[in-house]
Amino acid sequence: MKIKSNGVVKLAFNGKSKNSSLYTYNLQKETQEQLLAKLREKVVDFFSFYSDFNNKSPIKSFEAFSADYLCTNACKMDMINTKVSVVGVIYTVSEVKNILTEEGQKFGITIEVPFR
Repeated sequence: MKIKSNGVVKLAFNGKSKNSSLYTYNLQKETQEQLLAKLREKVVDFFSFYSDFNNKSPIKSFEAFSADYLCTNACKMDMINTKVSVVGVIYTVSEVKNILTEEGQKFGITIEVPFR
């Protein structure tokens, strides 16, 4: 499988997301810094919403995924139900970890995602 040059990334925190927890990407036109800024913007959006909760659980799972992949060996994919991570493809694990940790500290949200 290969990621398409442009598409949509959706984020989920502890399996939950907001309607606004998605954004478009274009790997041919956007720099890595621009892609990281988009990710950070959506993390900040969710964390500012989540920080207002009275009984917030630590963030134990984080997903950044897309259905915008191509099958390179003629396989068939169910594009409606397929979710493939973009961590390790568009973003490195350390980039994601740094953004979640930095923004979690700013919003008082504990991050317990087991990064590998």
